[in-house]
Amino acid sequence: MVFFAKTPVPYPLSEFDLANQIAILGFKEGWGEKFVVLTYKKWFQENKEPAIEPSISEVSAELNLNKDEIISKAKSENIEAKYNENTNSARENKIFGSPSFIVKNELFWGDDRMEDAINWSLK
Repeated sequence: MVFFAKTPVPYPLSEFDLANQIAILGFKEGWGEKFVVLTYKKWFQENKEPAIEPSISEVSAELNLNKDEIISKAKSENIEAKYNENTNSARENKIFGSPSFIVKNELFWGDDRMEDAINWSLK
């Protein structure tokens, strides 16, 4: 999937933690990939910051999700604990940007290294 970004995009994000917690919830519930793709499209193509209005309502509607329910679930102790666990893992593995991939204990950083990471996983 290719889309073109209109820069600059809003950053830093005012709801960075919530956006990530919603994504974690989504991957747990099976709609995470679609959430991330739609959220990034709105962020980079329409300059609509993730996890705030109007983006969160638009993405929720497109995925047939109850916005208030997913926000409430994303703020739960379980999701917050998973978010903190993921953040600590990134720190321990010295991940400092995205996209980053760890494959068989090897760190690959940057979109231009994605193919290398895939090939490494096949060894």
